[in-house]
Amino acid sequence: VVLGAWLALASVVVVTVILALHPTPRHNLRFFRSSRLALALIRYFTFEILLDRADPLMKDVATSEVDSKSFQKTHLPAVYLACPHGVFNYGAIAWCCVSRWMCGWYQYTGGAAAVFHVPGLRYMDLLIWLVAADRKNIKKALQVPPAVLSQGSFESDGARVGGMIGMVPDGILGAFRSKPGVDELAIGRKRGLLRIAMEEGATVYATWFFGTNDMLTVVQDPWGLMEKVSRKFQAGMLGFYGRWGLPVPRRVAVSVIVAPYKCEKEASPSAEQLEDLHSKVYRGLERTYNHQKAYTGYPNRNLIIT
Repeated sequence: VVLGAWLALASVVVVTVILALHPTPRHNLRFFRSSRLALALIRYFTFEILLDRADPLMKDVATSEVDSKSFQKTHLPAVYLACPHGVFNYGAIAWCCVSRWMCGWYQYTGGAAAVFHVPGLRYMDLLIWLVAADRKNIKKALQVPPAVLSQGSFESDGARVGGMIGMVPDGILGAFRSKPGVDELAIGRKRGLLRIAMEEGATVYATWFFGTNDMLTVVQDPWGLMEKVSRKFQAGMLGFYGRWGLPVPRRVAVSVIVAPYKCEKEASPSAEQLEDLHSKVYRGLERTYNHQKAYTGYPNRNLIIT
């Protein structure tokens, strides 16, 4: 019996190691973003994006103009803030699958490096094209390819990558604060991403994915131990449940609102400049939220930014 138990444990360890370390296809495999899997994800939740055509930065989004270099010269570099984190922001994953047709470009996604080695979770890279969310890799992902700046048309669809990254700004804290029926964005004092956006002169697209916090319910830890461990290892470790009491997301319609802001390029932004940018980005998101929430089916919701 003891020998059998040890063999079973060894088997689990071996399988876990294989699942965590075996090679997986890397970025630029556009096939997966256009696959039946991506379509099934979008259809499961239903996915819509609300656009304010009166905003100059939004008037050409999801039109044929996104294929023009004039649009991309204004659009790139671009930082997309996918709010809130929730347990998983499935809407943001769906966005990665359609970004080519919405804004003419393929998006990278910044995330914890630990995700590269989490069995199961690491396969999301096939859809989101994950890069480590550190300063060096974010700035590298935001480098606009020379094809955008040159004359003539893009050589191929595969050239439409680089200069665009998506991030979930509330991170692990947002996952633990996630509650069905409550729209909270826990930013705290984090300003590093906005500093990079200002240094690169990026266009910041602050987005809110209505329905994200309603998909799954977090099992609350009254002592906060799991949150501390998660922050220590830079990877979310939490219990959750959804449809049928299983770790399956509830079938909630996802509606996305967008509040864009074009940053003035500043090589070394001051603390005051960063606070001003933070206010403009997130106050802009709050205004858009209040203006458009009725169209998404949540007229009585309020956005709490902490």
